[in-house]
Amino acid sequence: MKIDTLNSLLRPNQAQQRDDAQRAQMQKTTDSSAAATSETRLSQQSMDESQDIDSAKVDEIRTAIREGRMEINPERIADGLLSKLDV
Repeated sequence: MKIDTLNSLLRPNQAQQRDDAQRAQMQKTTDSSAAATSETRLSQQSMDESQDIDSAKVDEIRTAIREGRMEINPERIADGLLSKLDV
């Protein structure tokens, strides 16, 4: 008699229930992952179509961050966020 280390304490119907639950969980994960991917694509599509983004400025900021030249002032950021709450 061979002892299965995964199912050693489970009866056949318990093992089947466990396997079904694992498959259902994997399906949910796959479905939510696919939904998130499609939402991201839709979000990027709408951003690409609008001309509200200054691509040159974005590239300049990316370069500054990459080169370590970007200075971040947390107080200024906090003040800006708080001023938006007062509106």
